[in-house]
Amino acid sequence: MMPGHDSAVGPVILMEGERAERLRSDPGVTVLDHLSEQQEALRKVLPAPDPGLSAELPRWVHYPWRNSVVHVLGPRGFRRLRLDRNRSKLTVDEQEILANRTVGVVGLSVGSAVAQALALEGLCGALRLADFDVLELSNLNRVAASVLDLGVNKAVATARRLWEVDPYLSITVSPDGLQPDTVRNFVDGLDVLVDECDSLDMKVLLRLEARRRKVPVIMETSDRGTIDVERFDLETTTPFHGLLGDIDARRLSGLTDREKIPFALRLLGPEDISTRMAASLLEVDRTVATWPQLGSEVMLGGAMVAAAVRRLLLGRPLPSGRGRVDLDSFLEQLLPPDPTEPVSTEPGIRQVPDDPVSAIVHAAERAPSGGNSQPWLLSAEPGEIRIEIGDRFAHSGIDIRCRGSYVALGAALQNARIAAAAHGILGSAYIEERAGEVSPWDVVAGVRFSSGTDEELAASYQAMLSRATTRQMGDGRPLPVGAREVLYRAAGSVGGRIDVITDPVRLDRIADIFAEADRIRYLDAGLRREMIAELRWPSDGSDTGIDIASLGLDDAESVMLEIVLRDDVLDQLGEWDLGHALGRPAADRIRSSSAFVAVFSEGVEATDYVRAGVLMESVWIVAHRLGLAVQPMTPVFMYAEDTEDLLELSPAYAKRMEKLRWLLDDVVERPGDARIAMLLRVARVPLEPPRSVRRSDTILRKSVT
Repeated sequence: MMPGHDSAVGPVILMEGERAERLRSDPGVTVLDHLSEQQEALRKVLPAPDPGLSAELPRWVHYPWRNSVVHVLGPRGFRRLRLDRNRSKLTVDEQEILANRTVGVVGLSVGSAVAQALALEGLCGALRLADFDVLELSNLNRVAASVLDLGVNKAVATARRLWEVDPYLSITVSPDGLQPDTVRNFVDGLDVLVDECDSLDMKVLLRLEARRRKVPVIMETSDRGTIDVERFDLETTTPFHGLLGDIDARRLSGLTDREKIPFALRLLGPEDISTRMAASLLEVDRTVATWPQLGSEVMLGGAMVAAAVRRLLLGRPLPSGRGRVDLDSFLEQLLPPDPTEPVSTEPGIRQVPDDPVSAIVHAAERAPSGGNSQPWLLSAEPGEIRIEIGDRFAHSGIDIRCRGSYVALGAALQNARIAAAAHGILGSAYIEERAGEVSPWDVVAGVRFSSGTDEELAASYQAMLSRATTRQMGDGRPLPVGAREVLYRAAGSVGGRIDVITDPVRLDRIADIFAEADRIRYLDAGLRREMIAELRWPSDGSDTGIDIASLGLDDAESVMLEIVLRDDVLDQLGEWDLGHALGRPAADRIRSSSAFVAVFSEGVEATDYVRAGVLMESVWIVAHRLGLAVQPMTPVFMYAEDTEDLLELSPAYAKRMEKLRWLLDDVVERPGDARIAMLLRVARVPLEPPRSVRRSDTILRKSVT
């Protein structure tokens, strides 16, 4: 028998043995045995429960009022499984806190809904219920009972209903209600007192005792969803917020319903009660026997009190005071939802200019860049195209020392070379450190015009113009025969080195690394702001950033996007150290890929990363010509050199990112002192991806010869 169970009122809990066997053998006793289904459901709980729960011995529960015996899990496993769907609105740790709390409910008409809500959510480990009245047919408009319960004490009927939900719940029943000499024992040891009784004198006595013992009191009055909180645990105040003054409880004893009305109006405020309640009060003892209550309002009250108890017991803000959740007023103000704007999939790509120099600038503008930031400034100078980082460009935090931007600059340089070759005006290309110039950027690159060409570069012109980032899932097929060797030759043609990873085991490890890196980027507030700032919706009208139409989201991911980007949701996941699903899209895409290509920078100087950008674009264009889809992927830590860099990125997640760096280095065959400049996901995707919009104001025109 469990603590708090009255054998005359509650169930009897038995281990396997002679008594349980005797009950099961009684032909007059109904036996319900669904233990195997419970055990299977417990095994499927995520994360996997403690092995000790599976080893816990089950119980037989005898419900005398039902003349039934039920086979259930042991108490720990039962609670874990029954309350599993509470997570993570209530975490496991919070559930443990609540399991050690005791709540008292006085008055089991409205209070029956409160007690049920508390029990369903597991908001306490022990309940005390008090009511002297028995269930009548007129109670069944608002009390979740049945005609089989008529004549049963309200507290007993409520307790039995709750024990049928959770036989292990400790419930103490006071079927004689409370008297002035029993209030002390009832309130002693409570964490919260819920007052739903009709007796005004008892309401006062309860508050006086609660104030003496520093127990908070919550009351709900159904009409217009009025809830009242008195934090006697935090402050010593006059009961009812002083609305009745220092009234003597003895003055209120024995009042009829009609005689209670003046006091009730002082408590509720005659101007605040609903129209129909006010009109009904004028008819008490005339056309109605007492004030009316609706079942739906009582159910709402149970939900509100449960929410208040949950906040209070978990230490969340809950001040003393009064408020209303007026459903009628709320429903009268319903508004149609804002229509969802259709996502545009139009590429918005400008036509290629006829003029060779303009065509070269246009080609450079088509280069990829982190977050489609297009960090470059393109200048058509006399006899050359000059490419540098624009003064107005503000790099993101993960673009440490602008290394990602320099990679983008190199890609723009390679595009300019290809276009110049295709138009027969290719001269020498250069990547130079600035000499003596005052600028935050260290490198300038460019292509000089001449009358030359390069057949291999020129042959890449159309592929360069049609190249795009593809974020859709791949079909998992391997690379075409010989494609791996072609990619290596493309890297060698520009003097660079890459690692083409096709082994499923290595791809799986990379997927896990990116999943955690993406999770960190979502959960860290600073990294998240930068990530969200990169996204562009159709209504934005911006010519930078990543169009959400190009994200390759499936229907479920598209619907979830606006939830995923909510700060409050992500902050909550960070507080719980959860959110592992945030990295799933990246991991799924990597696992669906044919290959993963690591592009290396030969050193750590800015010029090294520009050359790596030339290498990246060369490999990308060749992959595109092979009919392969490419997505550049940059884990948040990729350009970090040391712990100091990681701490600047995210103090909270620096250690985790450092571990991820080690793991990535272990799976990628990085040569010597080279650095990873970019990672490319290569996949076989049947659909043409949407194109990103490009800026149209990047050309600084000067006289061109």
